[in-house]
Amino acid sequence: MPSADAQEPKTASHFKELVSFRLNMLASHWSRLAAESNQRDFELDPREWRILGMLGANAPMSLQGLAREVNIDKSLASRAVSLMIDRGLLQRGADQSDGRGVQLSLTAKGKQLYRKVFPKAVKRNEELLSVLSSQEREVFDRALDLLTAHAHETLARERAKAAKPKRKPGAVIAAD
Repeated sequence: MPSADAQEPKTASHFKELVSFRLNMLASHWSRLAAESNQRDFELDPREWRILGMLGANAPMSLQGLAREVNIDKSLASRAVSLMIDRGLLQRGADQSDGRGVQLSLTAKGKQLYRKVFPKAVKRNEELLSVLSSQEREVFDRALDLLTAHAHETLARERAKAAKPKRKPGAVIAAD
């Protein structure tokens, strides 16, 4: 029998209690704050900041890899990359492992901008987390990792199920 302290997990009883909705609202509000700040201070839209941030930490990268990592459709990433190349923030280079491939990286101007924007992002991150104790931050971090991994695995399973051919009811499968 559970102790008096133990409580059953609360089950959502309406839409606003769904964890996906709550996480989306948190991300939306905080992303809006970042977008407005980055646009005002650095003339970067959210897509451009994600690209700049990812390449600032992980360059060089292919366009396909970059789009996947920052969760942007490849065509939208391609347009943003082209604009950022025109602004002198990014450069294309040859892929050493694939003669036809292209690798993207920051230019000197892009690196300089990254060094200005990233500390502000860290400051916003710390501001968001400032309402949590250090223990709560550790639990939150672990919970995010677990939930993200679980969501990734669940999505992969659902996609695999959807990809399987469906039999019509009553259809006869021929034997070899």
